[in-house]
Amino acid sequence: MNLINKLKQQNLFSYNEQLIVDYLLAHPERSLKMSIYELATQTHSSTSTIVRLCKRCELSGFKEFKIVFARDLENYYQQVKNIDANNPFDQQDTDLMIANKIAKLTSETVMTTQRLLSDHKLKHATEMLLAAQNIYAIGVSGNFIRLRDFQLKLLRIGYCIRTFDLQAEQYYLALNSHPQDIALIVSYSGTTAEVVNDAKTFYQNHTPILAITGDEHSPLAKYATELLLLPTHERTTYKVSNFSSQLAVEYLLNVLYSCIFNRNFEKNYLSQKPTPISKFDF
Repeated sequence: MNLINKLKQQNLFSYNEQLIVDYLLAHPERSLKMSIYELATQTHSSTSTIVRLCKRCELSGFKEFKIVFARDLENYYQQVKNIDANNPFDQQDTDLMIANKIAKLTSETVMTTQRLLSDHKLKHATEMLLAAQNIYAIGVSGNFIRLRDFQLKLLRIGYCIRTFDLQAEQYYLALNSHPQDIALIVSYSGTTAEVVNDAKTFYQNHTPILAITGDEHSPLAKYATELLLLPTHERTTYKVSNFSSQLAVEYLLNVLYSCIFNRNFEKNYLSQKPTPISKFDF
């Protein structure tokens, strides 16, 4: 049996041994760096109690215990999967376990988002952005922050996205848009009133809309010329944070940037090189 699982069986240990087990499970990485004397001091126990604990786990002593504990701890971390996007970690998780679970959530989110893409949709979305006279970006809260990052990336290779910090001002982008422009609109639910209202205005102006959303039947999706879908693993309430949806949005925007970059790779690559500083610049 995996040592981690064995340590979780409270009926195997005496009261004093359980105090040591609780510390080991709460601070596994710190415990691995301790000597038997340091662990005894930290847990207000004795070295003999720690040795009895090791033997109860069918190990010769603390040295072998640490070797097996380190190995099984690594295996335990690697077995983490199917992370709940709403509550990706538990209250009793160590910092390293939280880091592992967030890494798994990131990986699972990106792979799920990638599977929702198709070559046709991605090619069409890229061509829409490249052909537009003006690109208008619409999003609120975390989505707006990711759109600003996308804006900066494109600016470095000569493409300008127009957006405003305040949603009320974003409305005027929609109001003054033209059929030669494109609206890039991001909304996980596709139901945010301000965003949907902007989408309706773009639609009335015959401005193509590239929408990134989690619901293909949402009001936003109804106005979209092209739709890139997000995984729908999150609830609207009762969640630690919107990790999954924001990871998915960031991934899709990075993909779009990369596709645009790749259309003129050599030119864009060279434009990233820093300009040498001349002594006359000072």
